[in-house]
Amino acid sequence: MEQTTPKPFVFVLMPFHDEFEDVYQLGIKAACKDAGGYCERVDEQIFEESILERIYNQIAKADLLIADMSGRNPNVFYEVGYAHALGRRVILLTQKTEDIPFDLKHYPHIVYGGKITELKQELEKRVRWAFEHPREFQASTDRHIELFVNNQSLISSTIIEYESLGKPLNSLKFEIHLHNASDKTIEVSAFQVALLTDDRIFYCRAWTRPDEESFGVKTFKRANGKAIHVIDNVFQVLPDSWEKLFVHCRLPDNGDTAKLIHQNLF
Repeated sequence: MEQTTPKPFVFVLMPFHDEFEDVYQLGIKAACKDAGGYCERVDEQIFEESILERIYNQIAKADLLIADMSGRNPNVFYEVGYAHALGRRVILLTQKTEDIPFDLKHYPHIVYGGKITELKQELEKRVRWAFEHPREFQASTDRHIELFVNNQSLISSTIIEYESLGKPLNSLKFEIHLHNASDKTIEVSAFQVALLTDDRIFYCRAWTRPDEESFGVKTFKRANGKAIHVIDNVFQVLPDSWEKLFVHCRLPDNGDTAKLIHQNLF
């Protein structure tokens, strides 16, 4: 009987250089197939939206992500930061250990040193395990955390605009409210908040209370004029309770209008 259950989908983040083609086809793609899933890169897909919109969409949709960090490609770094901001499971690959940034070394990663056969064997084991142990919190967190920016629900709009009204605007201050609508505690490891912004925003800090020391914020920039600011998560959200983040962003002194884009902030 022909199988009708959809196979798990793996989205691959990696440089599109010719030198990586065998790594992708013989290592990554073959490992995913043998583990019972299917994988694609964005350059294999047909779509009408912009390539960045497609990448964001596929990162959010995928059951698992694989990212080859070899060569420290800035686009791949940015996309991995976005995936981590969504709480997605990412398997990191690299030919050299030093290509994994310090902040990511504690995440699972495979160092394959250009040996594609070894990469396939190790990756297949990890992909198979990930398929057999899906992260239950991803679905429940998406369902139960409600987000508001300055009392505006992000369900009704994913874009919050600040207009300068003809005056220079170089400082943005706003509040993010997180509501746990479930009867279970949402743990620190189950969600993360990030801001996707214009890359003119060069400074971003967040607090739970204005008089406290700010959280760490990691910023990833790319050449398309966008940046993602990933806020370190240090608090739980208790059942049927609220948490608040105070956020402060800065633009250059000649900033006229700033647009903060909030997408899938988990």
